[in-house]
Amino acid sequence: MPADVVIPKNELSEFDLPRICVITGQTEGVSFKPVKFAWYPRWLLIFLPFAALIVLLIAMVLTKRAKGTLPFSEEGWARWQRSKLLFGLSFLATIAILVGGIAVFAGKGDGTPIVVAVLVAILVPIVAYFTAVKGRVPLVRKIDERTITLRLPSDSAATTIAAHLNSGRRPRSAQHPLELRSA
Repeated sequence: MPADVVIPKNELSEFDLPRICVITGQTEGVSFKPVKFAWYPRWLLIFLPFAALIVLLIAMVLTKRAKGTLPFSEEGWARWQRSKLLFGLSFLATIAILVGGIAVFAGKGDGTPIVVAVLVAILVPIVAYFTAVKGRVPLVRKIDERTITLRLPSDSAATTIAAHLNSGRRPRSAQHPLELRSA
């Protein structure tokens, strides 16, 4: 089951992360590869059917980005690349189905074939997401000013990375000056 890990944006590098594949959990043959992530509030999607252009503009303004490097095994990196390719191709297929459906069925019959084409076009990226992306590659849960929260497919990688990042930090309670005086 995929696990969430919070990584400071400035520690998204080979100097700050352990050598454990974020996808497979392997520790042998791991190298750091460049990654880019983007995140926007998902509640915006509720308004997409009503005002798509406005939602897209607001999403562009609210989108937060992070880039750095993550550790991958060769198998994990290949899976990451394959999922990005399949998901990207699903959007091209969506456009092709919409354009083709409108071109072929426009003005013919009662419009049912166009509705079917639109529904198929919408389902293509959804199916691609659930078959090639969800639970198989790192997914962004949230990006804020200082951190990125990733859902990693490997529980062992998430546990190792979280433990590594927290190993050099004092507990929050020890950082409070009043508690230090009372000890």
